Amino acid sequence: MHFLIVGSTGTMPEKSTAENLIENFVDTFVEKKKSVSFFEGEKSDSVSSQINRLFGREKPVHHILGGGKSADVLLWRNKKISASVLASATVVWVLFEWLNYHFLTLLCFALVLVMLAQFLWSNASGFFNRASSDVPRLAVPEELFVNIATIVGGEVNRGLRFLQDASCGGNLKQFLISVDIHDRIFHARSEK
Repeated sequence: MHFLIVGSTGTMPEKSTAENLIENFVDTFVEKKKSVSFFEGEKSDSVSSQINRLFGREKPVHHILGGGKSADVLLWRNKKISASVLASATVVWVLFEWLNYHFLTLLCFALVLVMLAQFLWSNASGFFNRASSDVPRLAVPEELFVNIATIVGGEVNRGLRFLQDASCGGNLKQFLISVDIHDRIFHARSEK
């Protein structure tokens, strides 16, 4: 590969030969080797902090992942917790993807298992000559359901007012949009 650089006089200056250009190019874009090796750099840092900086990071991976328990689980520092998280995620994936269970099905199945455990616990106490234990009653406050019912009832009433206005209001465009939306929702559900 030869480079030809023409000056203003049409002649090639002596310092602009092809070899000098390649040397300048190499010197510009290729870093010089450092005389200090990786582990001889800073003596005050520990080996682990030097390894953390191996790929140009200034912070350790544990700190980048947020620190704490979640980083410990992701980095497998506590192997029992990490293995249990991986196993439970695998079980959930198998239940949802391979066995085609739905969330409601699994919720009902879990409730039946809880009922079975409570039944066995309360009836097994008689076999072991123990006093029957009082299982605490679970109660959800009524106020929660009243608030939810009020919100849902208000939204249903608003939707019914809209449909009645669309059908009786005399606005053809609003009526056709309502029918189209209803038609799309109906067909989307029937295709599943």
